[in-house]
Amino acid sequence: MNRAQATTLAFALAAAAATVVTAFVAYRGVRSAFERESANRLQQLAELAASQLSGADLADARDLGPEGTGLLNVQAQLDALTAATGLANAAVLDDSGRVLYDVRSGLVEPGTPSAYDSLAHDALARARAGHTVSLPALNREGRETRAAAAPVPAAPGAVIVTEAALGWAAQLARLRRDLALLAAVSVLGVAALAGLVLRANASQWALERRLSRSENLAAMGRMTAILAHEIKNPLAIIRGSAKRLGKLDESSQRMADSVVEEVDRLSETVNRYLQFARAGAPGAEATGDAAATLAATLDLLAGEFAAKRCALERPAELPVTRVRLDDASLKQVWLNLLQNALEALPEGGSVRVSFARTSDRAQVRMADNGPGIAADVLARLGEPFFTTRAQGTGLGLHLSRQLIQGAGGTLELESREGEGTTVRVELPTA
Repeated sequence: MNRAQATTLAFALAAAAATVVTAFVAYRGVRSAFERESANRLQQLAELAASQLSGADLADARDLGPEGTGLLNVQAQLDALTAATGLANAAVLDDSGRVLYDVRSGLVEPGTPSAYDSLAHDALARARAGHTVSLPALNREGRETRAAAAPVPAAPGAVIVTEAALGWAAQLARLRRDLALLAAVSVLGVAALAGLVLRANASQWALERRLSRSENLAAMGRMTAILAHEIKNPLAIIRGSAKRLGKLDESSQRMADSVVEEVDRLSETVNRYLQFARAGAPGAEATGDAAATLAATLDLLAGEFAAKRCALERPAELPVTRVRLDDASLKQVWLNLLQNALEALPEGGSVRVSFARTSDRAQVRMADNGPGIAADVLARLGEPFFTTRAQGTGLGLHLSRQLIQGAGGTLELESREGEGTTVRVELPTA
């Protein structure tokens, strides 16, 4: 992930978090406003009712109970109050927190303990001291209610309690659903926008990588063309000199032939790289023996595997198999792949090479038990100039794949960290 993608993702997460936090704060603000309004209304009703109660009626209710007229007057006042205001309950308590009258309970024996006093003793103590207070939230049969208490001016120590159900609970639930939906839509919108930006950024990054790779390939092509031109002339001189040296004696002839052979091989390599620089498919028009070249390459590298104490398991039989790629290119492919495996192996590792032939395909498989390749590195292997080796050029695997694909074949790598690497090559037979 590049810096622009990381910035976009961080911004999207911040915007989504801000949306959710804003919705939560808005909900909490509205809920607090509802609660303040409800508490103020209940306190005002409690103060209004308390101001209309008679001290004589309360004293009569406390002393005589249902047998006196005072309790009936208190009952009439509180029943009328609850009916007119929609209160869930109203109750008068004496200076010890005992019930004088409770609308919900009806006429009760004076001095009966009040449930309000057990639920909100401290708040009622402040009300008896002369303060209008709100009581803690109450729970009535699974429904939340609010209550307030106010002192009765005409009867010091007595208090009146007003209780109401949450009339705004349905509105608050609707608001909660609306805000949750709005937050979800906003988060999805931000996510969609971030996805579009990330996709555009990824496309731009990929385009920049392709452009950079094209520029590198173009620069390499120019460099290769110059090097090929400069190398071919000295090679021609060396070859001509070796041919003349071969006329001296038999021993010189053998050495001269060896020099000529190596110079020809080097010239062919230069030509292949020159064709590669010109975007050609080197060796694709010729044919070669996939089995013979593989056997020759295995013989060539047997000593290097032994020197590193690594096992090289090879197929028992390698029947002649002509494919649409010349011998020199085939040797270069096998050499690149086997050297890559050998360099990745720890001491004591092994590479198993297998060969199979069908009616129209030659199949070569090279599996090692080395450390494997990380997924992000595996995805980039084969790109020009990408390498994990300090002395590597990043061109060996790329050129090998170009050669195989130019001959109509495929070159695939499979690897997992800690499980080794497998290379599969398929070529159409000639």
